[in-house]
Amino acid sequence: MAAGRLRRTGSIRLIVSWGLLAAAFSGCGLNREYVRRGQVLDSLDFRLKRVEAEQAWQAEQQNRLRADQLTELEGIASRLDQIDARLTDLYDRLDRVGRKLGLGRGDITPVAPETAETAAAAVPPAGVDPDRMYNTAYLDFSRGKYRVAIGGFEEFIRLFPESDNADNARYWIGECYYSLGVLDTAATEFARVGSEYPDGNKVPAAAYKLGLVYQARGELDAAKRQLGDVIRKFPGTTEAKLAQDRLADME
Repeated sequence: MAAGRLRRTGSIRLIVSWGLLAAAFSGCGLNREYVRRGQVLDSLDFRLKRVEAEQAWQAEQQNRLRADQLTELEGIASRLDQIDARLTDLYDRLDRVGRKLGLGRGDITPVAPETAETAAAAVPPAGVDPDRMYNTAYLDFSRGKYRVAIGGFEEFIRLFPESDNADNARYWIGECYYSLGVLDTAATEFARVGSEYPDGNKVPAAAYKLGLVYQARGELDAAKRQLGDVIRKFPGTTEAKLAQDRLADME
């Protein structure tokens, strides 16, 4: 009996020992899994920090680039203002010389008109955006920088004579001269819109403004004929209505 109890006790102890060993090994496996997962998390955290650092660096570079571009644009604007000031001074001198010679402002042509031959021969330099070039010239016009705008529009026509905005550019050149009081040149430019771009969208406006030029020069009969032509050739347009109102005021 005693021997049997000893054998049972030994068996129980053996089972308990094996159980403890199994638990120990299981605990070691869990510890290794915890360590592995911790390493994975550390790696992910490192990668995340590296991505955040790269994004911060890229944002800083973009901010620097924007600042450099803004500085460059401000420099260009400053140089354009200086050019405009010099042109203003130049044409003031021309006006004084013209008055001394007994010439009116309309007798002085500041910019020689571009011929069709030279315009067709022009080749746009690489990287020049025609829309941006046109919009820049128009912005100068809207700011009252008429002489600068004339140069911009002339260059646009020279480089892009087939552009849909070529007739618009020619029209705005006429408007620039009209605003400057250089009426003879304004008349020439408005007339060129109709002769060089007969299908252009600015033809009615140019024809109407030509009538205003005649009126401003005191050529009332020519002005009436021109305004009458606008009404007949472009019925239903805004320019036709303006021409009717102008004729009524002239009666």
